[in-house]
Formats: sequence, C-alpha cells, structure tokens
Amino acid sequence: MESGKNILDEPLSIQRMLPRVFLIFGPRLCAHFAHAKGSKMNKIKKIGGFNPVVIIATSIVVAVVAAIVFFNSTQSKAQYPETAQFLSAQFVNGQYLEGFSPGTTAYGFSLEAVAQLSASSELDISKAKEFLLGTEPTYLFSEETGEIIAGLAGTYLFASKVTRADNKAITDSVIESVVKLVNSDGSLETLSPSTFDYSWLILGLYSQDEKDLAATIASKLSSLARQDGGFGFDSSEITETSSTDATAIAIMALELTKDLGASVSANQSAIDSALAYLDSTMVDQSHFVAYDAVDVNGTAYALMAYVAATGEPNDAMQSFLASYIQSDGGLGSPWVENAGDRIATAQGYLALEGKSYLSLLGK
Repeated sequence: MESGKNILDEPLSIQRMLPRVFLIFGPRLCAHFAHAKGSKMNKIKKIGGFNPVVIIATSIVVAVVAAIVFFNSTQSKAQYPETAQFLSAQFVNGQYLEGFSPGTTAYGFSLEAVAQLSASSELDISKAKEFLLGTEPTYLFSEETGEIIAGLAGTYLFASKVTRADNKAITDSVIESVVKLVNSDGSLETLSPSTFDYSWLILGLYSQDEKDLAATIASKLSSLARQDGGFGFDSSEITETSSTDATAIAIMALELTKDLGASVSANQSAIDSALAYLDSTMVDQSHFVAYDAVDVNGTAYALMAYVAATGEPNDAMQSFLASYIQSDGGLGSPWVENAGDRIATAQGYLALEGKSYLSLLGK
C-alpha cells in the first residue's frame, strides 16, 4: 500500500473484504455487546474456549459480508454503459417498451429489459418497476380466457426478484394462479405451452423460492428435447425444428434446477445434448443464424446459456455481439438499419456484459 494512503480508499475485492469488515466492525460489535451486558459478561460461560458474545458478533459480520458479496455479484459497474443507457431510453415515459406495432406495450420484452438492466447499478429503473411490477398485473391474464399466461407470469416473478421489487402480496397471488396450471408430472394445463412458458416459469418460481415446483416443471421440460438435442418453440407439428433461443432458455432453466428433484441425471443429459446442439449449429464459432440472417437475439441467448452452464462467457461470441453495437449504443439487428434495435438490446444487453439470467440470482 502506498504511504499515506487510507486502506478504506482502496477498491474492495471479495478476497480482501472479509478481514477488512472484521477489522472495522468486529471490535465495535464486541464493545457494543460488552457495554450492553456490563458486568454480566464475566458470568457468561465460554463455548469451546470462545466467548459467546464474540461468536455472535462474528456471525453478524459473516452475514453482512455474505449479503455484500451477493449484492456485488448481481450488480456491478457496466462494461457497456452506453448500451444500458440506450435500452433505458427506449422505455416510453420510463415505463415500458413499445411492441412491434406502434402504440402497443411489449410486456414480455419490457420485463426482460428491466431484469437485464438490474445488473447495472448506474441506472434508475424505478418508473418501469412501478408500472410493470408495482401495480396489479392484469396484463398477465389472457383477455380471451382469463387464464394466466404461464411464460409471462414466470418472467414477472423473475423480474420482481432480481429488481428487488416490493410487491410480495402481488407475487404471492401470481404464484397461486400459476400453481393451478401445473399438473403432477410438471406439464402445464394450458393451450400449446411453449418451451418459453416452461423455462420462464421455472426461472420465476425458482427465484421466488418455489424450488420444488420449479424442479417438477423442469423434469417435464427436459423430456421435450428433440432428437437433435435442441428445443423448438413448442412440441406441436407446426414447429418442425429446434431453435437457438428456445434451446438456450431451456438450458438456463435446466441448469438452475439440475440438482433438484429426482431427475438430476435426466436434466444433466438434456443440458449436455442441448449444448451439443448449439455447438453444432454455431457459425464461425461466434454466432447463430435464423431465416438466413444473423440471429442477434439468439446469439445473445446462447451466450447466456454457455455462461450459465460453464461459468464463463464465450469470448468470440461476446466480441461478435459487441461488433453489432450501433452509434446510438443499442444492439443492431438485420431488421433495423443503422440504429439500435430495442428488442435485440432488451434480450442482448446482459450477454454483452458476460452474464446470464442465472447470474442475476447469484449463480
């Protein structure tokens, strides 16, 4: 350390944080307890040679450090702040992303966007949180049937958790509605459930500590893999092939729950096969294509899947995505010329940062 430099002025790292917190707070906590107990401290029986007050103080310090480490692992300084700022600026009145049709609200993409932006500590997403998560989410229910939309509900639950929304009563109500859709084998009692319905429901339920139910749904999801190892949009005859984005979101959901329930080996096998599918369909070891064009969204999802499964981002894929950043900071796509695409950016920002949806849960 340089002469005259205060230790508290140095940047913190996880390795150095623990002893520093002990140094600062340990004596203060012990002194506090000693002052509170006064002469009674001498009468406290030691446990294994240690004063129980010291043990209590140490436990509190460890808990504080654990909370700090978790917070820092899910929220950090952005590598691509201009992309985060672009995405934040796309919210209409700071509340939602507009859909493909002018004047419509893209609730699913909006929820993904606030979830992804929660990885940055530098942006104010409070208006979007209030609009999307702070009031009764009637948009989660079908206008035709009144039934809750499984995948959208899962995205809502996930976004509520990672943005630390203060909406427990609402999330409890959403979970109650979702539970009614889940059969005992994990299948969903809804019309043509998609891979995204299953995957987002798993991510959302797991994030809300409904892990057993998430594991049950995951066992069903793993059985929906196609012969090539990938996942299609759904299991209907209309969906004839696997797709990058469906396979990637399934990998993240299965990776999150792979050690839960009775289908551990089946889930791991499904993950391995799905990763092999991605490996075999990747172009130039850096990206994916769909409909004869670069699939920016799919590439971003696949990058998140690799991060979730291996713990490390694929440098070539991350560099490829970064090459699509436009002058306005947004991620471009084949469908938007010379400008950022708000939808591609809503699904791709987190991958640019080398993170996955599991990263937002501290995984």
